[in-house]
Amino acid sequence: MLSKRNFFPFNLLNAYPNLRRFLRSDWFPDRLNYGFTFTFFAIVVAMLFLAPQTRDQNIALNFFWAWWWPLILISFPFVGRLWCSICPFMIYGEVVQKLSLWLFPRQLKHWNRDVSERWGGWFLFGLFVLIYLWEELWDLQNTAYLSAYLLLLITAGAMICSLIFERRYWCRYLCPIGGMNGLFAKLSMTELRAQQGTCSAECTTYQCYKGGVKKGEGLETNGCPLYSHPAQLQDNRDCVLCMTCLKACPHRSVEFNLRPPAIELWTTHVPRTYEVALLLLLLGGAFLHRLPEITSVFGLPTITAAFFPHLAVSLLILIVSAAIPLVTYGIMRSLYFLTIVWRKNCEDNQLPFSITACKPRPFIQLAYGYLPLVLGANLAHYLRLFLQEAGRVLPVTWATFGLDGSTLPIFIAHPAVISFLQGTTLIFSVLLTWVLTQKIARQPWRSLMPQHLSAVILAIALWIVIVAPT
Repeated sequence: MLSKRNFFPFNLLNAYPNLRRFLRSDWFPDRLNYGFTFTFFAIVVAMLFLAPQTRDQNIALNFFWAWWWPLILISFPFVGRLWCSICPFMIYGEVVQKLSLWLFPRQLKHWNRDVSERWGGWFLFGLFVLIYLWEELWDLQNTAYLSAYLLLLITAGAMICSLIFERRYWCRYLCPIGGMNGLFAKLSMTELRAQQGTCSAECTTYQCYKGGVKKGEGLETNGCPLYSHPAQLQDNRDCVLCMTCLKACPHRSVEFNLRPPAIELWTTHVPRTYEVALLLLLLGGAFLHRLPEITSVFGLPTITAAFFPHLAVSLLILIVSAAIPLVTYGIMRSLYFLTIVWRKNCEDNQLPFSITACKPRPFIQLAYGYLPLVLGANLAHYLRLFLQEAGRVLPVTWATFGLDGSTLPIFIAHPAVISFLQGTTLIFSVLLTWVLTQKIARQPWRSLMPQHLSAVILAIALWIVIVAPT
């Protein structure tokens, strides 16, 4: 494993003192959460239940699918899991936790980290599978009350866990959206870390981790909600950028850095099987969202009217999409063993084809190379909603309240512009996938050619079902 010590991040907090003041103020995130997000989320859910049920007549549904999804995907390469710091699911969880402790004082359960690390990721993976199937089989994108149920179920998970466990157990281990956010946050060009020398030499209270009273310029806090120490962070997955540690630290050790994007994936990263499974699921989800286009390409009849054929095809798409990287890795392993056998049996020890005998790294490591393509594929899908429907906010708002907004202005992109941006996103994602794969593997280009070609094949397939029909 490489070290990050040879890279020189740029601390934004030192460069922009006003940013530091804002992030240490009561406005971020507490006043924002309890003064705006808490109320706004309740209004959105109410409108999903009470207003018209289609996306062209319900501004809350339009906001959820045409605004939130594309914007959150765009944000990952820049600010990682920042959304989690203002997420309404855990805001309601924290409110319930505080009220329950006030009404029924008790000791909340500590986290069993070993069990949580082993099974929590698979739990959220299973939830994400169910969400994908529910979204596809019941058309959640165009059914407001079902989208409200989805939001409420995730919120209920946060609230139940907050009644049982201390801090943000749901966010750290079980939230399906948090799992996706943590995965894509690895690609971010920013990170929150702390100066290890300062923490080890000067700090004895660990207020950023445990919480504590005001000390020096360190403010009173309850400690990191995810139980992460900023000096020990090696992965953006474990930080929601709530800035609790920044407020608590009396030594100015905490930094918010610009860094080479995704640097942890080829330096300090520890691969996890369930993360790879989630990565492959998100890849399949980009295809599943385009099921009508896929059936059209293959000349298949419409299957959405029949539940079990629809379910079977949906599962097949998820499985086949995930199988492509796995089959590609099998090919790489086979080519490696073929080179070994050939050299053992060849008198001149020469290969008849141009490939090195580099043993492929484990799939659980190489699979993270697909992460830019997975993010790009999902963004390319949601760009159509964003550029065609988000700009209809005025007429959709009027329609939500039963008014005629047909004469109000709209702001939508030309289909050619949408296709161009979708295609550019996929091309750029493939290039980044190649670069990241090389950085992770640290092997000659030609030894990784099968994985590079599989990224191209996946991108072409995505182009056919996402870009071409636009």
